Amino acid sequence: MLGMELSEAEQTAIASAIQSARKISAAAHSLNSPRYGNHYRRDAHAKATGCLRAEFEINGDIPPRFQHSIFSEPGRSYRAWIRFSNGDMQVQPDSQGDARGMAVKVMKTGGTPIAAELPQGATANQDFIMTNTPAFFHRDIFDYAENMQHLAQLDRRGWFFSLWPPRLRIKEMWRAYQTVSSTIDTPLAEQYYSMLPYRLGDTPIKFSTRPCAGSDFSRARANSQRGENYLTRQMSETLTSASACFDFMVQPRLSGAIGQEMPLDDGTVIWKESRSPFIPIARIHIPPQEFTGRAQRNFCENLSMNPWRGVGEWEPLGSLNRARRLVYHAVSDFRHRKNAATYQEPDNWCIPGAKVPCSDTQGLKLRKPRWPLPRCFDGHFRPRDGSAVSSQCDGYNTGRRSLDNTTGNTRAAAT
Repeated sequence: MLGMELSEAEQTAIASAIQSARKISAAAHSLNSPRYGNHYRRDAHAKATGCLRAEFEINGDIPPRFQHSIFSEPGRSYRAWIRFSNGDMQVQPDSQGDARGMAVKVMKTGGTPIAAELPQGATANQDFIMTNTPAFFHRDIFDYAENMQHLAQLDRRGWFFSLWPPRLRIKEMWRAYQTVSSTIDTPLAEQYYSMLPYRLGDTPIKFSTRPCAGSDFSRARANSQRGENYLTRQMSETLTSASACFDFMVQPRLSGAIGQEMPLDDGTVIWKESRSPFIPIARIHIPPQEFTGRAQRNFCENLSMNPWRGVGEWEPLGSLNRARRLVYHAVSDFRHRKNAATYQEPDNWCIPGAKVPCSDTQGLKLRKPRWPLPRCFDGHFRPRDGSAVSSQCDGYNTGRRSLDNTTGNTRAAAT
């Protein structure tokens, strides 16, 4: 099926998961629509906290074994969209414990798509889907399909434990608790993980993003106002005048790793960083920008992500990833049809329906310095030739004083 080797049992499980996902989307719609409008959302990660413009730059010193797919050209930079989200099927306050998602869409890669059935438009994009927990609470497609049947009935616990038939999945329940109990200060300060493995070139890997060294979100952490949409507000306040940055990293699977240590088809297992540390191979830059307008929120809702939207020597691994190819595509098609929305992959930073014209800087907050630069002199300054003084001191604090390093006396400081 679509070039994937699927057993009959896997095909049955995937068909069941697709049916359940559509039911979940419809059930969530009935819960969300009274307050948030007649709009079908995703069956998971229903609430976006923001869709941001970003640049995805390949490191110049990327190791040769990782120079495949979009990483084949060291130093190359791509434009991207990032969707930050809360993980639940229901739209709920940001202060409530939940998984937090970061999905990156890298645009105009120029590569050959690996899944031709996915919408690409005039461009070949690549999606990276992550959450802020390093492991999933399903081992494989069969766990996933069974739990989806419970979730379609709005039963969040039945798959994990039951008196009859007797059932207790301790490890999976612990992973689920770790996932849904997360509370954060700002999406820009979290580390995000692929959870599941992929193949880059000949190397099985997992990937992750981590805030760049030196990132400072102390103001967000100190802010005690935690309203319903405070994560959006925190990002908006940060990006009013500052930028954000993530390192994109890969964790290679050790060639001698036994199956239980670094399995390719068990999403509940965390690959130990002590055995295989994450290696930075790219950097994500998020410039100052405005992202809370209605047109951009609508664009964000219409955006679609799929782990199989990729190019070149790139392959999602394991039965869960094989299922996601079909399930995510089917659910995306379902909600777009329900919303009477036509989907088209983006290839730039422009927002359809925005109030400002499309340009390379649409949405960005650019600050240009005054030129020539203003000069400000204190009131005691006199040119030797007696000429008039041209001094522009608006906005400068001319009353501060500094210590003369030569005499030790204080003097008025010229800025």
